[in-house]
Amino acid sequence: MCVSITKKPSGRRSRRDVLAVVLLLGVAFTLGAVTLLRSSEPPEPAVAVFPLPSGYADSYGNDWGAARVQGEHEGTDVFAPAGTSIRSITAGTVSRAWGSSGNGWNNLGGYTVMIEAAQDVGPIKRGDRLYYAHMDEPTPLAPGETVEARQRIGTVGGTGQGPEGTRGKFEPHLHLGWYAGWGLFEGDRPRAPSGAMNPYPLLRRIERDETLRPASAASENGTTALDKKPM
Repeated sequence: MCVSITKKPSGRRSRRDVLAVVLLLGVAFTLGAVTLLRSSEPPEPAVAVFPLPSGYADSYGNDWGAARVQGEHEGTDVFAPAGTSIRSITAGTVSRAWGSSGNGWNNLGGYTVMIEAAQDVGPIKRGDRLYYAHMDEPTPLAPGETVEARQRIGTVGGTGQGPEGTRGKFEPHLHLGWYAGWGLFEGDRPRAPSGAMNPYPLLRRIERDETLRPASAASENGTTALDKKPM
């Protein structure tokens, strides 16, 4: 007959275990305190900026619903020379526009990029998607990258309405689209069945509402160091 004898832990081992538990609790407390302090810091103010240098703020009209090759126009065209910097209106996350190839090309919009807004700012709601089309070349940004408001995301061009590389069928301009997010509480914002909303009032408000674009948002001529960053 065998008898199993269990040894009692030594006092030294017990003290070591207690010290380990105390150390772990101390680390957890410290991490929790740091997280709490960070969460209590006021978030940076949300900013919305005009997508082109301010010299082109008078180069667009309310062409929402105008006749186009694909049907009614679901956006606003802002005219500027090819190569003019396009800036992200809001902070957000880059995504691929519907129906576009790996480098952002689609037959109607040419080189495109779409950015999902990260914050509510003015009439823009978190999750709204801002669509920039007819760019001169593919955006250097990849889907999933985050951008800041004012960050350069591409340049104005005249691409689109054909297979990749098609350009010159219209005057260079930025086509700006604005699409409602998929939230459950979208309210009754007027929009097309596609989710598109008229960007014209949004652009006009950005121009006029100083609270949306603090003084640091742009220099006197509407450009920033990001505008001059090589692509």
